[in-house]
Amino acid sequence: MEALTKILYAVSTALLIPVILGLLFFCAWSLLELGGFIREYLDRKKGRQEWAQLYQGLLSEDRNGSPDSFLRAEFFGRPALPAFLGKFSCLAQQINGDLLLTGKLIVDLEIEIAGKLNRLSFGTRLGPMLGLMGTLIPMGPALIGLASGNVQEMARNLVVAFSTTVLGLAVGAACYGMSVVRRKWYAQDMADIEFVMNYLHYRE
Repeated sequence: MEALTKILYAVSTALLIPVILGLLFFCAWSLLELGGFIREYLDRKKGRQEWAQLYQGLLSEDRNGSPDSFLRAEFFGRPALPAFLGKFSCLAQQINGDLLLTGKLIVDLEIEIAGKLNRLSFGTRLGPMLGLMGTLIPMGPALIGLASGNVQEMARNLVVAFSTTVLGLAVGAACYGMSVVRRKWYAQDMADIEFVMNYLHYRE
């Protein structure tokens, strides 16, 4: 039993360095994601203004004319629109409004959106998990240091434990916040895409 306990202790303590490296990696990755998030926010702010102008122009279009032609001329090929709405605008122009290909394009965009959100969900879950591992692993050596009267060793391990907890929670909180906001953004994009497609089909 004692041999098994020593093996278990050795394995768990050996995981500390990979856990710390993993936390540092996710911390750097979350900072990069945050930078991309801020840039996307600024781009979307401009893109939403573009879409609002286009939408108002569509509502005020002369009904004796061709709203369908107006929408095709003003919407397709405008990458300045928000994120996936702008991407759909450019790609839909390339396939010339083909219904079958447009349906496939929308599905592909939904899969891409799910991938971006799942990546943040991965960080939301794995960050705190690594933080918890980084908290528990040094507790063993800290308790051993306390039992042997080595207060300095105990303090060093406790600093590692608390630091990994903070990093793990920070990564999880950042990823969760970005995931919530992006989920709303992309839901709005898909709603606008659905509106465009329904409008075109209704007018045909």
